[in-house]
Amino acid sequence: MSHTVAHVLPPLHGCVVLVVDATTGVGRRVASQLCALGAAVAVVGAGHPGRGDDAATNAAFLCKELAGIGLVALPYQADVERPESFAALTGQIAADLGPVTASVVVVPGGSGGEELAPSFRVLSGVVAASLPAGAEHVEVDMRSDGPSLEKAAQAVVERLVRLHETWRAPSG
Repeated sequence: MSHTVAHVLPPLHGCVVLVVDATTGVGRRVASQLCALGAAVAVVGAGHPGRGDDAATNAAFLCKELAGIGLVALPYQADVERPESFAALTGQIAADLGPVTASVVVVPGGSGGEELAPSFRVLSGVVAASLPAGAEHVEVDMRSDGPSLEKAAQAVVERLVRLHETWRAPSG
């Protein structure tokens, strides 16, 4: 007697998602959840001037942590103060992981975030313009009057899962 085991693909299998400001807060939660749901995630740590950390190192550590549990994430570097540095990311990511199907840019809020927000909105526009046709772009605004980290991350993940389901749906 032969048994066939059905293999169910994770909901975001085949998606490549670029997440900017992915090493802390909502960006980290989004990147981790997307990976857990089967997406290959391009992690960009966006150095915040005055924060005293190394965004590239933080991105590498997050990717190592995710790889340690069998998930796919690669670190990338771009300079928030040079938004044009983000234009080449989608090509680099496509060469490494495949075409980018979605991007998420977290616009910081809260303490110190208000002066960074305009720069992040500009780089968000650069990222959106560099995406291949049909790719989804999500900008998450974390102003103090916005949603909590958990709610913001969950909303982004749910949106991308719904979109991916429509992309995968057979056309009839």
